Amino acid sequence: MIDDFFGLIVAGGAGTRLWPISRSNIPKQLLPLGGNNRSLLQESFLRLRRNIAPERIKTVTSVLYDQKVLEQLRDLDSNYPAANLLKEPLGRDSAPAVLWGTLRLNFESPEAVTAVVWSDQMIRDEDAFDEALNKGYQAVRDGGLVAIGVRPNRPATNLGYINYGRDTGGGTYEVLRFIEKPDLATAERLQEEGNWVWNAGIFVFKVRTLLEEFERLAPTLMGYFREQGENIAQNDWSDPELMQKIYARLQKESIDYLVLERTDKLRLIPADLDWSDLGAWNELYIQMTKDENGNALSGNAVTIDTRNAYILAGKRLVTAVGVENLVVVDTDDALLVCDMSRVQDVKRLVETLKENGYPQTEGFEETVRPWGSYIVLKEESQYKVKMLEVKPHQKLSLQSHRHRSEHWIVVEGTVRLTRDNEIRECTVNEHFFVPSGAKHRIENCGDKMARIIEVQYGTYLGEDDIVRYDDIYGRE
Repeated sequence: MIDDFFGLIVAGGAGTRLWPISRSNIPKQLLPLGGNNRSLLQESFLRLRRNIAPERIKTVTSVLYDQKVLEQLRDLDSNYPAANLLKEPLGRDSAPAVLWGTLRLNFESPEAVTAVVWSDQMIRDEDAFDEALNKGYQAVRDGGLVAIGVRPNRPATNLGYINYGRDTGGGTYEVLRFIEKPDLATAERLQEEGNWVWNAGIFVFKVRTLLEEFERLAPTLMGYFREQGENIAQNDWSDPELMQKIYARLQKESIDYLVLERTDKLRLIPADLDWSDLGAWNELYIQMTKDENGNALSGNAVTIDTRNAYILAGKRLVTAVGVENLVVVDTDDALLVCDMSRVQDVKRLVETLKENGYPQTEGFEETVRPWGSYIVLKEESQYKVKMLEVKPHQKLSLQSHRHRSEHWIVVEGTVRLTRDNEIRECTVNEHFFVPSGAKHRIENCGDKMARIIEVQYGTYLGEDDIVRYDDIYGRE
């Protein structure tokens, strides 16, 4: 690993084109879409960690799901610093996110070289990624900007392209121009010409150089940060009130449009990464194994005379007869049926759902917590029934409730239960009662997931009826 090499992961996107599995409080970068049990964010972190020490990797994300991001990163590196998480108060696209991260890095190491990656991409050839990243580091050590472009393996109308020219040495090339999301005929022509790459949003820069280009090419955006930052001596760009003031004034702006397409300092490294941005359902379909009819099926799905379809089934059986070129995605609370050629319009569908107040855009019935998750099975005015899932060796906060009692029944695993001064271990088919006002806690002391049925009874059952006394996750 190189001492002055830093990483910046941008993990603030909403991923609305992959609704209904990607939602506001758990977007696609937090989902395991790469064919294993790790999320796309975790894969991005591990990929950077091959070249950059974990403590030198910053992550820009949203306050909407910052705890989930931190939890996922700490699943891979238990010492990942919470201070390395930059929590955007509002989504303002890539330019503010990268600028904020760069200002933080400038405070720590103004001469550092930094690699920016997006958290929602899949890269199968990690050796090729390592090679391109190290070429980028060498190319900008003395100043400069380098984009890593992906050689296209098919015409793509949903991606940006970069045209490159003469060899500038060290595996880098002159950047000629950008084209954003060409039509099919143009995309086919670009592929034939051969000196075009997909813009993967991966770039390497000298911190000093990128800040100079922001000052020169985006003075208005830079001015919002500088204006507020001057009021704080030794500003390390970590104060949440400061960032709230700054972000409240910003417009959504892309770093591509604002800086990279306008700078004369950018060079290109073409690479074969076996890459996908997994930006819409057709991209997931392309990446999956197909049957003899061109169908990509996942879960409990059965088809007859169906061709070139992507079907993702949930708990229910999903069947299809005599259809073609469809996307069918079934979750517990929503079903998407979409023509494969219209997958980009899922984003527009989500906007319509939000305008009409559908809660299915925000999250799932399952509520994720640092210790695990819960699902509400039944709720009435004076009682609520939940299924709690507590991850191995994790524990809930020590807490009490003013308005409700709780009755726990262990259905899987072994847990350590606390009620005031009493601590007891319970296993399957054992129960434990907690009266209102009693301090209590559940801890999974085993190596497997523990599941508890919780029955609440009282005059008020809201999640805000919690008084916390001790919490390993730092919640108040």
